[in-house]
Amino acid sequence: MEKMEALSKALSRAIALIGFFGLFVLAVMTSLDVVLRWLFSQPIQGVNDVSAVVMAVVISACIPASLAFKQNISVTILGTICGERVNLLLEVFAGVLTLLFVALIAWQFFPYAAALRETGERTWVLAWPVWPWWMFAAFMLTLGVVTQSIVTLADLFRFFRRTGPYSATPAR
Repeated sequence: MEKMEALSKALSRAIALIGFFGLFVLAVMTSLDVVLRWLFSQPIQGVNDVSAVVMAVVISACIPASLAFKQNISVTILGTICGERVNLLLEVFAGVLTLLFVALIAWQFFPYAAALRETGERTWVLAWPVWPWWMFAAFMLTLGVVTQSIVTLADLFRFFRRTGPYSATPAR
């Protein structure tokens, strides 16, 4: 289980870096567009088109890493008050709910991308097809489902095992 977790984290981190690189390129393009508008009244044509499709990729590429490293918002008051076993049980419960939520979103992205393909929707200025960008986002969300499944399984191991690396109580 540790190897699966480590592989999941490494893969999701690499994909998030690709997403952040896309965000960096978009920021440079936007900054350059602003400077060119200001100095020469000559904007870069299609910056809004690029922004519209790249943001879906950037955001979806970061979701698996966010799930793998448990960087979502959580409230741990009840688990802290009730002890370690209850806290672990609440972690499992939260993991299952997160898994269901991400799976539901991923499941809906595929028909959405397919509908964009069928309608032939394109960006306004550059006339890029929109569906491949949303299909990529759907695949990233599917990777998020796989990642969250691994996280939830690891939490289940921690809850049910009493010794070893996933121990709820330290080995003696």
